[in-house]
Amino acid sequence: SGPEGFALALQHLKQRNSDHALRMTLGMKEWIQLRRAAGDPEQETRAFVDGFLDRLFLARLGIETLSSQYLALSSNPDGIVEQDCDPCKVCSRAADRVTEMASEYLRCVPRIEISYHGTDSARTLPLIPQYLFYIVAELLKNSLRAVGELHEAQGATGEPQPVQIRVASNESQVAVLILDRGGGIPFQRQPHIWSYLYSTAKGNRVCDKTGLILHQVAEPTDLAGYGVGLPLSRLYAEYLGGSLHLMSVPNYGTHAYVFLQQSSDREEALPTYVDWLRKRRLREDILNFEAKEKQAADCRDYAEALRLKTLAAEARVELSLLDQNARLEH
Repeated sequence: SGPEGFALALQHLKQRNSDHALRMTLGMKEWIQLRRAAGDPEQETRAFVDGFLDRLFLARLGIETLSSQYLALSSNPDGIVEQDCDPCKVCSRAADRVTEMASEYLRCVPRIEISYHGTDSARTLPLIPQYLFYIVAELLKNSLRAVGELHEAQGATGEPQPVQIRVASNESQVAVLILDRGGGIPFQRQPHIWSYLYSTAKGNRVCDKTGLILHQVAEPTDLAGYGVGLPLSRLYAEYLGGSLHLMSVPNYGTHAYVFLQQSSDREEALPTYVDWLRKRRLREDILNFEAKEKQAADCRDYAEALRLKTLAAEARVELSLLDQNARLEH
């Protein structure tokens, strides 16, 4: 009982659910096979699964952040936030981890080069390093595997092309660019890369139209095959008030762009592509605009009051469109 008992219960809960994302994704992949056998439309089933997992993992991410912060506060007044976090050091740790992992599956592991672009005074900023580590590690898994497998397929000699990480930051945000020459992603598959049902594991036969695995030859490994890494990394980035983008050139390579804001003195960010969260945010915006409009009118700043009234009206229109779309889907 007491704080110590609560902390032990939290630790037990976190340990028991450490592979929650993987188990849920594998379960939904089995479920979609059943729906496919029942004749359900692929696109509708896929949209339902991706939306469901987005909402589920977002809720889990919020709980994970709160529980980790509570446990960390017992030994660190800043909790899981590192006030002087060096993104280059986080990237270096992720590179070491993924390189070690890749050495078990690739005959020749590409080298990872890390460079910093900015002033020394802006090199550190408040961040949650464990989340940046996760995002960078997942992106590096894809890059190392793509470059290594392409190198082997071409029968090339010598070292494969290095994977590059370029980091830039200032006092409030950090940008990480990961570049590889791993052959890129075919155009027809690029719309599906953010789906939890998409996997690029070597040997799997994937439908170019839907991105679904038609025949799974390769067993999933720590390096590839589960399909969780990219969509979950994007969820992490947007939860932290940032973003994750991919630009892939087929037959050449892929650039991944990660943008994160500092983690102190900032409200929880919620991804805008989850509709029910967008609705909640729009309702909050409408209330905020209306309150500020009243304040501006009381101060006789009628131009500002009109601007805020217009913003509230635009938010109502967007909220109404979301409601209409939800009714049509049901």
